[in-house]
This record gives sequence, C-alpha cells and structure tokens, in this order.
Amino acid sequence: MERLFLTEVPRAILRLAGALAVYAALRAAPWPSGLTHWVAMGASAALATTILIICGTLLYDTLFYERHWRQVDASPGPRG
Repeated sequence: MERLFLTEVPRAILRLAGALAVYAALRAAPWPSGLTHWVAMGASAALATTILIICGTLLYDTLFYERHWRQVDASPGPRG
C-alpha cells in the first residue's frame, strides 16, 4: 500500500497544481463587467469540484486498493 500511496500522491499534487493554474488563469483574464461575477463563481465551483474528485479518488484508492486485490486473489479462477 505504501508503494501505491507514494506513486499516487505526486500525481494528485500535479493534478491539483493544474487545477489551480486553470483557476488562476480564469480569474486573471479580463472579462466584461457583466461576466466577471459569473466566471469567478463558475471557476470557484469547478476548482472545488476538482479538488473533491482528486482527493476522493486518492483516498478511495489508498484505503480500498489492498482489500480489492485480496478479494480478487482469493476468488476462484475460471474453470475450463
């Protein structure tokens, strides 16, 4: 499990950095005054959703990975 955790954390950090870069680009771009509020709200919602998905996936993979493969290994193979 430690190996999985050590390989997945850098990927999660890169994904979070990418999401933050897109968020910063959307917030820094000059928008017409009527759209500024909506773009900021949409960018914030998209960032929050992205963070929840990335962290949830990382948490699920690290908590249930070993249990899943133990069940797969314990199941009988195909009979032929």
